[in-house]
Amino acid sequence: MEKIPYDQIINIQRKVNIVDVISGYLPIEQRGKNYFAICPFHDDHNPSMSISPEKQIYTCFVCGASGNVFNFVMNYEKISFVEAVAKVASIAGINLSIKAPHKSRNKDDTYSKFYGMYELANKYYQNNIKTLYGKTAISYLKKRNIDESVIKEFEIGLSLNDNNVTKLLKNKGFNEDDLIDIGICGKKDDFVYDVFRNRIMFPIHDSDNKVVGFSGRIYNGESESKYVNSKESVIFKKGKILYNYSRALNEAREKKQIIIVEGFMDVIRLYTIGIKNVVATMGTAITKEHTDLIRRLSKNVILCFDGDSAGQKATISALQMLENIGLEPKIIRLEDGLDPDDYIIKKGKEKFQNHLINAMSSLQFKLYVNKEHTDFNDYKQISNYINSVAKELEKIDDKVVYELTIKNLSKETGVDIDTINSLLKNIPKKKPELITKPLRVKKSKYEMAEEYLIYYMLRSKEAILQYQNDVAYLTNKNLAMIAIKILDFYEKKGYINITDFTLFLEDNDVLINEVLRIDSFDLPDEVDVNVIKDYVKTIDEGILNSEIKKIKEQISAESDVAKKVILLEKLATLKKKECK
Repeated sequence: MEKIPYDQIINIQRKVNIVDVISGYLPIEQRGKNYFAICPFHDDHNPSMSISPEKQIYTCFVCGASGNVFNFVMNYEKISFVEAVAKVASIAGINLSIKAPHKSRNKDDTYSKFYGMYELANKYYQNNIKTLYGKTAISYLKKRNIDESVIKEFEIGLSLNDNNVTKLLKNKGFNEDDLIDIGICGKKDDFVYDVFRNRIMFPIHDSDNKVVGFSGRIYNGESESKYVNSKESVIFKKGKILYNYSRALNEAREKKQIIIVEGFMDVIRLYTIGIKNVVATMGTAITKEHTDLIRRLSKNVILCFDGDSAGQKATISALQMLENIGLEPKIIRLEDGLDPDDYIIKKGKEKFQNHLINAMSSLQFKLYVNKEHTDFNDYKQISNYINSVAKELEKIDDKVVYELTIKNLSKETGVDIDTINSLLKNIPKKKPELITKPLRVKKSKYEMAEEYLIYYMLRSKEAILQYQNDVAYLTNKNLAMIAIKILDFYEKKGYINITDFTLFLEDNDVLINEVLRIDSFDLPDEVDVNVIKDYVKTIDEGILNSEIKKIKEQISAESDVAKKVILLEKLATLKKKECK
């Protein structure tokens, strides 16, 4: 693998801010001098990843993931260290004189032929809509207030009834069986044909902005199904894709909010009224993979599914999935059972925006659903309603919301506030948000001395020189390797600091995590030479004890008298050292 010179890595790192780079991948929030984000390296529900602009490092207090800007990009995108450096360099506007290595077994390479098929078909469909054959389709779209700028933005195209996509792709050398497997073509009686015919074509992109499927819509009074969608394939899984994700990414982070709708036409309609921080589930229930994508966009989520009963069920299901990962979405319920597309066309932009401004909290939505299914002339149903609300109130921590809800509930049902309060086990008290660090394993004084010495070696040349002159070795292999690397770094650079040293370690995640774990110790930064000497003395003592223990074990296992005598003499020598 081609290597990037360390000085060049340092130069790139100093021209970017780790906060800016990570904020391009994750929503972040400032707390004091550091920033926090939901950690993408474990199933995180609360922001537990700290980002230090001062040290230019990140650390997760829960899973322990840590490193510098290059390690983050490398681990987040699952690419090599050299590729990560090249990517960060491009962010910094630096043109590297070195090419990132080609990954021969990358997933993208494995599926590149399938992406190629869809990309070529997509261009063909886009070209069709610009021709004479596309006039009717363009006219249909314009009647639905979709103009040429939106057509271009969403790469909307047109399939014809000429079977030319099959011919084109086969002429380009694509395998017939692959075309059928991937869902672009079908086969009947040995005849291979275009799956999409006489339809307005909406390409579906994955999170990397690659075309992986299509949805084709009738437009000219045809009697066939309104929509035909690509079948699922190795590159297209509806449960893993949110429509418009790659376009919405920056918009959602800029507005600190993401709107989730059901259909891609809902997304396009919102675009026409200037709302671009929106993605669609494409009619499928929200999955775990969807929630992983959503929390990378924003923690402020608004669900705006269709206004009918099916849309309400989908909202309830989505709400549960999002609450499972610690998000509290707001909800829009559109009247007359309309979806966002039809709602905006029939009732206008202002009415939809009013819904957006006044979106319900998840608690309000749950009360709304329960209330909708309650007959307030039936005492038993009133009792069930109050008990269901009480269960929801037990989950909240906001005393103001709690009291207002209790008052409204009393007014709705005619039941006394004290009676309702008596049904609740927990009345909320404001709890401070805490991030707990993992408990440290109890260690011997010898292990602690090794760690503390490394802590000071990361801060001062005095500790480095003390180690170099007086320490035989460290018993912990990782710490021993870190000490050697520190000596190497200091010899080459003549100084030591934590940020530059982690860059020196490049992609060695194990050592970087150890370095940053030790760096987080609550010890004084000032170096006391006498304290360092005490650590060295304790380390020597630990080494001696280890050697004595080893000799004793050998003596116990040795049956040869002569050899046993030699071992006893060695033990006596070590014991004398122990007494000094």
